[in-house]
Amino acid sequence: MNARKPNDPRRADSAPQAAMPRPRRVPGSHANLMPLMNTPFAPGTCAEFVDSLAPGPRRDIARAELCYFSGRPEEAVAAATRHLESEDFDTRLSACLICAYANLPLGHIDRAKDALEAARGAIAAESEGAPQLRAAEAFIAQAASVLLHLPAPEGLPHAQDVLPPGLRAFA
Repeated sequence: MNARKPNDPRRADSAPQAAMPRPRRVPGSHANLMPLMNTPFAPGTCAEFVDSLAPGPRRDIARAELCYFSGRPEEAVAAATRHLESEDFDTRLSACLICAYANLPLGHIDRAKDALEAARGAIAAESEGAPQLRAAEAFIAQAASVLLHLPAPEGLPHAQDVLPPGLRAFA
């Protein structure tokens, strides 16, 4: 059966939308952390967005994200692993998170645990000069605890102590 999809009456113009302009990156904003998830792009243009990035770590991490979200965890791990020791905090943390979550469906629980610990360690080292990262450290530790059935680490801040007032209600 070949049925034509009806137009969305909420849209005045159902013509294809132009690609969204890329926002300017603010230095120090961790805008390179998980670049695919951290950048708006028009629906259906994910692969094109990744291809449009300049060759380098940001593009590699975006490609690893694309592989992970496309159900290709082996390719995600392969693309991210080379950046696990990156000097750049955003690149290293992104690689750790991708490797952690992509290793779970592959059954590589020890690798997932190691990657989550590396992510937590990267944040702990970086948060000395940026207390707002303590919330991210606590989140990663709790995610590891839940996903890998590990005891929650001691000494983590409570969400009420590190989240801004508007988010505390959701903690």
